[in-house]
Amino acid sequence: MEYKEIDINLTDEQKALRDMVRRFGAEVMRPIGIELDQLPRPEDVIADGSPLWEAIKKYRELGLHTMAIPKALGGMKEDLDAMSIYLIWEELGYTDIGLTNCFYAASIPFFAAALSPNPELQKMVRDYCEDLEGNIIGCWAITEPDHGSDWIITDGVPRYSPSVRGILKGDALLSG
Repeated sequence: MEYKEIDINLTDEQKALRDMVRRFGAEVMRPIGIELDQLPRPEDVIADGSPLWEAIKKYRELGLHTMAIPKALGGMKEDLDAMSIYLIWEELGYTDIGLTNCFYAASIPFFAAALSPNPELQKMVRDYCEDLEGNIIGCWAITEPDHGSDWIITDGVPRYSPSVRGILKGDALLSG
């Protein structure tokens, strides 16, 4: 589809979705984003009791964390057209790009796993969709200790392939 073919006339449903996300941004994200920006140490952002967890919980209560996941796995992908998804990300990004990036990065592995036919991965995606408290958080390994995200375009050349690995020790997932 070319840009000139995009219909910029929003439907009533798209306007309602945009307005709902805009309210969430103004009432929840912006105040929490300001509060997070004023924390004295970066580790305070993810500490117990941080307002970050309230933002994640409220984002999930709206179901927005499931926007790219098929209904069969608990998501709402089929309910949203491309313009609706664009409007969601635009409103979130306008409100607070840091929190928006947090929401997106925490969803990346689940968006990807939703494409897999593997039953274990599909269960993980369902669990993620049902988690409205923010207990299941994904991450996006975009940089490596000895190189950046350039591994994405190297077609598996070992020198540039992903090198960080997750290691499960008890209930904790550590990098190694």
